[in-house]
Amino acid sequence: MEIFYIPFKPDTKHGWKVPVPEDGEKQFVSRTDALAFARKVAKQAATEQSESSYLCVEGGDKKWRLFTPDFKPVD
Repeated sequence: MEIFYIPFKPDTKHGWKVPVPEDGEKQFVSRTDALAFARKVAKQAATEQSESSYLCVEGGDKKWRLFTPDFKPVD
């Protein structure tokens, strides 16, 4: 299972970081770009490896919410 964590606020020095399985991490200047990339990698993992992948996204209220790669909430 892969879970990609996307915080609400960026790291002050590096922007938003997304861990990439076996490749370390990628950095992005915008949250939108980080989310799009994480979604793409999560979908690929789910399709190619038959592995469950999720996006864990922090909201402005500081709560973390879990989503599928299609941005459907996980209950």
